[in-house]
Amino acid sequence: MTGKLTVSVHDDVHNQNADDIQYDLWRINDNSNRVNIKHDTIIANSNPHVLVQANTVDELGLFEIILYIKDYFESFNENIHVQDSRIIIAFGMNNLNRDHHLRIFIRPDRYWCTL
Repeated sequence: MTGKLTVSVHDDVHNQNADDIQYDLWRINDNSNRVNIKHDTIIANSNPHVLVQANTVDELGLFEIILYIKDYFESFNENIHVQDSRIIIAFGMNNLNRDHHLRIFIRPDRYWCTL
């Protein structure tokens, strides 16, 4: 079996998919040791972006996604004050038999998500 976690990011200010937003994905080992897995850009949010794909139990665990929202909102060349340059969302993946989808909604001053 293969477990998969996909992600999509929605820009709630412009009411559109947050295309071209950059992120880092970190794996958290032993609740403290963080290992960078990848730095990437979510290009076409209309299709869910595969964030984690696990083929074995050893590939499951705790993760963090860091979204660089300041860079994203500044690309609009609008006078938008972004409170934090990035947001950090921790999540776990513990089942090879299930696929999950992480939906993230962003604004310059807050975010929320569903899994």
